[in-house]
Amino acid sequence: MARPGEELGRPRLPAHSVNERWDGDRTGAGVSDGEAFALPIRTLLAEMARPDWDTEQPEAHLLPHLERWCGREASPFVLRSAAVDGTVFVVDLERTEAVPVADARAAVYALVATIAEPTTVVVQSEADGIDVFDVTLAVVPGQSTFPKGHGHLVRLRVHPA
Repeated sequence: MARPGEELGRPRLPAHSVNERWDGDRTGAGVSDGEAFALPIRTLLAEMARPDWDTEQPEAHLLPHLERWCGREASPFVLRSAAVDGTVFVVDLERTEAVPVADARAAVYALVATIAEPTTVVVQSEADGIDVFDVTLAVVPGQSTFPKGHGHLVRLRVHPA
């Protein structure tokens, strides 16, 4: 007779192996490090640490672009609100229809493209059933004629339809 945790005499495997990185990952390891693209990320982090990096008035610089994109016919989002919360420009969007997460992500990236800077980083998470996209928009030295970089921190909160 099988013991608890065993089926047909074999130990039951956990849903995800300890080293599995995606469904079907058989090796648990990649082929290299990410150093090839690390320098611009380090440069961005150094710029973001400056006390005068965050650019003022995101509602004037960014909001018109977001409103225009969300206001188009057949837009996947309705822009519900936008306000500065500390150092972050928080934008609440509502999906116009229920779509898979991958489709919503593609639409968010299209929206971000309307406000993107030469260095744009997007980090997606989920909180209380809301898809959250933390977007760092930046110009670092060497990407413009100005000696100092600057940027915006934008949080897009995508509420379900």
